[in-house]
Amino acid sequence: VVVSAGHSMATLAEARAAFAAGTRYGTHIFNAMPPLEHREPGLPGALLADASQVVGLIPDGIHLHPAVVKLVWAAKGPHGITVVSDAMAALGMAPGVYRLSDQEVIVTEHSDGMREARLASGTLAGSVLAMDEALRRLVMYTGCSLRDALATMTTTPADLLGIGHERGRLRAGAFADLVFLTPTLEVVQTVVEGVSCYEMS
Repeated sequence: VVVSAGHSMATLAEARAAFAAGTRYGTHIFNAMPPLEHREPGLPGALLADASQVVGLIPDGIHLHPAVVKLVWAAKGPHGITVVSDAMAALGMAPGVYRLSDQEVIVTEHSDGMREARLASGTLAGSVLAMDEALRRLVMYTGCSLRDALATMTTTPADLLGIGHERGRLRAGAFADLVFLTPTLEVVQTVVEGVSCYEMS
């Protein structure tokens, strides 16, 4: 079990105590947390400053400004970040009104094509970010190499979960989980445990 801290108002001292007790991951860094403050950096500051902590990052330009994505990248690098989508069921759907459990979610589209999902109150309701779009945006926002960007979606999460010996790597004895991409990082084919489950038409 990997214990995670997130969606929390924890102080720096409380966060450090959690790390000492075994917390190893920060869920959705900066989201549903107090802002990074120079006198009380809280959970976000604790996560960024501690090399033992891996953070989850939603690089859609909505949950985090691109400059903040770049800041997190500079602090943590590819082995300290797992890119996550936080996607809800409206992923891939046109803008409109959808359900998330018992709540209505409004999906709108920005001029750059990125879509966002919000409750009627304006609160973010997860995302409608696909992982290939997350990959493209991470590279665009940070200027990182494709190899490093892919590590945040493969080796880093697998190692965090203690399954790096069988997942997240291309090697003998590991599960054949593969994604084939075009030069513009569009998905061509997806293979799960050696079985093709998606091919671009």
